[in-house]
Amino acid sequence: MRIGFIGCGKMGGAILRGINGKVVDKEDISVYELNPSIVESLKNDKIDVVSSLSELCKKVEVILLAIKPQDFSSLLNSLKGNVSNKLIITIAAGVKISAIESALGSVKVARAMPNTAAAIGEASSVLCFNSLCDKGDKDFAEKIFNAIGKVVLIGEDLMDEVIPIGGSFTAFEYYFYKGFLESSLKRGVPYETAKKLLVQSIIGSAKMIENDNRPIDDLIKDVCSKGGTTLAGLQAFEDNNLLKIIDDCAVSCANRSKELGK
Repeated sequence: MRIGFIGCGKMGGAILRGINGKVVDKEDISVYELNPSIVESLKNDKIDVVSSLSELCKKVEVILLAIKPQDFSSLLNSLKGNVSNKLIITIAAGVKISAIESALGSVKVARAMPNTAAAIGEASSVLCFNSLCDKGDKDFAEKIFNAIGKVVLIGEDLMDEVIPIGGSFTAFEYYFYKGFLESSLKRGVPYETAKKLLVQSIIGSAKMIENDNRPIDDLIKDVCSKGGTTLAGLQAFEDNNLLKIIDDCAVSCANRSKELGK
């Protein structure tokens, strides 16, 4: 199938690079993009760049919308009447399938939420579909997001709720990393030493969670010894109610997604 990208910024570009040569051939990709520097880069890579939305719609069977939620209304109005029998894939936070159906009519829609780790092929993505999508549509959409990491199928009712642990979680993890990095530097640990230890600890912890099926509290206990250093640090977390802060963060993130969808 031929796929067309509307928007090819950071996320759109990461998806394009991920599927190029894996899911589709370069000759089966077209892009509509307004940023001159991105257009030049795409052309240098021999990617087909079209000059209008109508031209894009004529060339492809699948259209991936990689634009900001704030730009959706005007875009959907421009697409109306040109996308019958095409699969529409959206990655915009908060934009519900029903909003796309309302604007475009009876169309096949897949809604996805990847994160920025798509840039290195390690995205965590979720994906859902409307009732018009058949098995071929679903398989193709899954291939796209498996090409940039791992994808989980969910119901759309959970899309807002998983944003804190999917789309936004990388930023929260970076923030946690930043806190420990800055603390280490203040205490005299060289930057490269701190970075290497933190990065490997993040990787190792993630692999332990993935491969060890015990409850997370058991993994925490494995690191602790009575009266030891880890317990002293965890006590500071508890004293400052870190779990409540994390819950507030996740709720705020999910609620903002709901607001964007109104």
